[in-house]
Amino acid sequence: MRSLIYPVLVVFFLVKAPLFSQVKNDSIQVEELYAKALEIKDSDIVEAKKNFESALEIIDKKFSNKNEFLLKKASILEQLAYFLRRENKFGPALKNLQESLKLKRRIGETYTLGYTYSQTAWLWLYQSEFKKTKINLDSAYTLSKKYNNINETIRTISRYGILYENINENTQAEEHHLKAIKLADSVNETKLIASANSYYAFFLRRQKRYKENIPYLQRSIEMHQKANNQIGLESGYFALGVTYRVLGMPKKAIELYNKAIAMSKAQKNEAVLHSRYMGLSNSYADLQDYKKAYEYHMEYHKWWVKVRNEKNYQKMADLESQYKYEQQRSVDSLQFAQEKREVELVAKAEASKRKLYFVLLLVTAIGAVSIGYLVRRNYLQRSKLARTTYENEKRILDQEINAKEEDIKRLIADNSMRLAFKEDLLDKIKSEVIGGKPEDIKKSLNSLTTQLRLQIETESKLSGLQEKIDSVNQNFDTMLQTSYPELTKGEREVCALLRLNLSIKEIMTIRNVSSDSVKSMRRRIRKKMEIPSEIELEKFIQDLA
Repeated sequence: MRSLIYPVLVVFFLVKAPLFSQVKNDSIQVEELYAKALEIKDSDIVEAKKNFESALEIIDKKFSNKNEFLLKKASILEQLAYFLRRENKFGPALKNLQESLKLKRRIGETYTLGYTYSQTAWLWLYQSEFKKTKINLDSAYTLSKKYNNINETIRTISRYGILYENINENTQAEEHHLKAIKLADSVNETKLIASANSYYAFFLRRQKRYKENIPYLQRSIEMHQKANNQIGLESGYFALGVTYRVLGMPKKAIELYNKAIAMSKAQKNEAVLHSRYMGLSNSYADLQDYKKAYEYHMEYHKWWVKVRNEKNYQKMADLESQYKYEQQRSVDSLQFAQEKREVELVAKAEASKRKLYFVLLLVTAIGAVSIGYLVRRNYLQRSKLARTTYENEKRILDQEINAKEEDIKRLIADNSMRLAFKEDLLDKIKSEVIGGKPEDIKKSLNSLTTQLRLQIETESKLSGLQEKIDSVNQNFDTMLQTSYPELTKGEREVCALLRLNLSIKEIMTIRNVSSDSVKSMRRRIRKKMEIPSEIELEKFIQDLA
């Protein structure tokens, strides 16, 4: 049995291996043709069309039932529809787009559907079917937002602008064009910048704002040159030629028209040649060169007749395509309605999220304000309590200081009386005891003894004077040490006595020094504290306290 299996496998491999190899080669060829066509579609239109058509032919022959090639086929059909539209072949272009749409439905592709709807809207716009244009643009815009496809969003917004131009809603048209330009600049996509500026320039020309449209046309041409987009560049040259002719510069217009004609012929885009020759003829007429004006007018007529005949034929094809479109639309509308519901559900979910975030933000803000209010109120209450406590303590301290000052003054007064008593006692001893009679001496001594007892009581009061001074002036002494470190301890003590408004005689008595010593110390204090001569020393020191 085994001896039979091996030969069978060998035969199978020999038969099938070339087939597998051929399939692989065909697949690679499709990819190469498609990639090359995309690369050159803006610079070599004729060759790009051939490559797209060759790739499509291989897919139809070899891979018509393979889903992995159906998306490629849909994309190729859309690219060919673009070329057909440029040639004014709107019927075949619409047919391609409808087939692309069916293929995408079949394989469940939705991401690139927006592009298909946008291209379809463009075709209906050329037919002045504005309701159908808007339906397709709405579909394209919804899908572009659903998948966050910024490139498709920009294209759709630009085409909304053109739609609004055609229905004379110029304010909305300009808003959409400017929005598209801003978005294109934000993503810095060369082709999108070029097309957005080109569409807005076209709008400005329709509004007869010719000078305003020049910078946007020049920016568009610059971007087309950068991207090597020959189709866009040809349109830009033609539009700039129209502008210069209207602005009274026919020579510049002729130069640009000739460039556009040469490029149209190179692209084999005969559908636009009649308009280019008409511009050229009118520009020579402006220069009063009627011979050349007539020559180019005949060229215009030749190409216009050809285009008109093709258009008549296309009307028949358009009617057939439109009939098929109406049949397919009923199917597509059901499928798109489901997509639209899905998009709406996503939009509602996003709106609910935004609403929730807003509520949370609002609650957070209210909470923050409430906490801030409570913290501030607590701070103000604590500040008020601290201020009240401080004022009460200060009042009590002031009362204590005033009481102690009164005691000191009273003791000082007692001390002054003591001095006077000593002097009086000394005079009495001299007059009554020394040299007196024995009986008179005894009486005098008894009297003196009584007076001395009273004086001892006074001196006992005076003995606490220094302690009271130290208690009252403790903080004051600390302040002096900090502010005036050059003052000696004795000078600080004199300052404390001066703060109590004591006289030189009283200070002299308390410190047991001469009046000259006290006066000298006052001078040193004034100098070290840098007190101006016009300010009293006592007043300055009392103000410090």
